[in-house]
Amino acid sequence: MRSSASAWRARCYPDPVIPRPDLRVERVERLDAARLESLGLRGLLLDLDETLMPAGAAAPAAGVVAWARALLAAGVRMAIVSNGRRERVAAASAALGVPARAWAGKPWPGAFRRGLAQLDLPASAVAMVGDQLFTDVAGARAAGLRTVLVPPLSDAGLPHTRMLRRLESVLLEGGERGRPVHR
Repeated sequence: MRSSASAWRARCYPDPVIPRPDLRVERVERLDAARLESLGLRGLLLDLDETLMPAGAAAPAAGVVAWARALLAAGVRMAIVSNGRRERVAAASAALGVPARAWAGKPWPGAFRRGLAQLDLPASAVAMVGDQLFTDVAGARAAGLRTVLVPPLSDAGLPHTRMLRRLESVLLEGGERGRPVHR
């Protein structure tokens, strides 16, 4: 008989979650409407901190704002899904012209499903764009979304985030003797 913890885990993560992104890009601005269409994507869920704007920045950079406006004009639906503070998330949401969820609860799949509901699109047509393997990629995959990983915009971050980035690096770039850890 399964323990209550393992039953709960099976409900939240019905399939094994392999924390590997479907796509890696250098910056969010590399995701233009034509590329998204070629991938069958009509919507994006977006992480905020270190994906759209560096930690401590007051607003997204002009290039990110222009990118978001171009995608919106092309009919791509977007929403921010962030574990950040309401005020910060609301300011970015207003600057980009997209809805947002603060204190979202990533990496739990429900956080991504709530964001997905804001887009009114099936999971198969949406990708999560973020900078963290364990928070953005693993959680989004557990929710049935495709994933895009970008490098963080700065080296800042909470101590536990900086520690996890080292582990992410090993998983993504290779473990012992340079061999990939995931196969």
